[in-house]
Amino acid sequence: MRRERELERQLRETPIPEEAEAEERSWEVVRAAYSERVPVVPSHRTRRLVLAVAVGAALLALGFSPAGAKMGDWVRDVVGEEDAKPRLTSLPAAGEILVESDGAWIVRSDGSQRRLGDYDEAAWSPRGLYVAVTDGADLFAVDPAGEVRWKVSAPSQVQDPVWGGIGFDTRIAYRSGDDLWVVAGDGTDKRVVARNVAHVAPAWRPLFPEAKVNAAPEGAGGIHLLTYVDMAKQTHTVDVDTRRPGPTTREDFERLSASPSGAPAGRALSPDGQSFAVVRRVGGRDELVLTHPNQEEEQVLFSAPGNLTGPTWSPDGRWILTGWPEADQWVFIRAEEECLARPEQPRCVEAIGEISSQFASGDDGDAPFPRVSGWILPER
Repeated sequence: MRRERELERQLRETPIPEEAEAEERSWEVVRAAYSERVPVVPSHRTRRLVLAVAVGAALLALGFSPAGAKMGDWVRDVVGEEDAKPRLTSLPAAGEILVESDGAWIVRSDGSQRRLGDYDEAAWSPRGLYVAVTDGADLFAVDPAGEVRWKVSAPSQVQDPVWGGIGFDTRIAYRSGDDLWVVAGDGTDKRVVARNVAHVAPAWRPLFPEAKVNAAPEGAGGIHLLTYVDMAKQTHTVDVDTRRPGPTTREDFERLSASPSGAPAGRALSPDGQSFAVVRRVGGRDELVLTHPNQEEEQVLFSAPGNLTGPTWSPDGRWILTGWPEADQWVFIRAEEECLARPEQPRCVEAIGEISSQFASGDDGDAPFPRVSGWILPER
């Protein structure tokens, strides 16, 4: 993969004030998320060497220390989940996962993987029938077998493709330089929606499938409403078909830093819209926390030294996937009631080790740590 990006986890946890104050607060949140990115993670071989050296040094030092009794616990804390499976053989819930690592990949529920090609970024279509992928200044739509259906080119590198809409009436928004573009789901009607936009992924307002109308305040109009941030830190919502501006809601602000399918923010909205999975920094550790809008209660589901990536919800809302680059693991955490009450019990956490090598396209087994771009239940 040519460009590795992981968003930082500084996200809003307080109500958004009115109008202008809300726009300023929203901009600060998303700007921090996109500017403070986690550096590219070394390959799994490099990580193993670093861990081995660290553990070896600690063991040597321990020969002169009375702390030997705690060494086993310390090693597990550094290396990762000790019961991690060596290979990804199945997903804990139905659906397919879209992955960016040494190209774009699809992981099926049985754990099988297909590499779509040597692409930079990837995004599911709403029904999982196609994937939008980028390669330099080109945007492609490919099917799950990797066959290219159409291609459009942009003046400069294409970034942050986001697919919105419903049924066959879909649109793809993407950035090229400082411009925001939109193209129809069949590759036609490519046009600029806005210029001088910030380097932040836009967010579509979701639709009500039955009525094919937008979840918008009265008077907003349109069924393809897109929210974006400009260079002046102002947030806008526009009907991309008519270019008519509409009001920006609090939910629009939220979607700039959270996604139900696990886009690269450190905050993901559950499929039922009732909870957020949030990664936050506490001391030298990251915590995966379950929060509820307009409620004070929250619950720590998982804690690890170093950094966690994601999170991503399973389509049924029963599992949350987070990445642990330092351990080279994917960690699946059950979000069901029995595990929320006792997260330490068996079967509440499932880890997959050596995850980077499982997305390597070459013979050397080296690949960047895989970033999850979405987990959906395809309608095919």
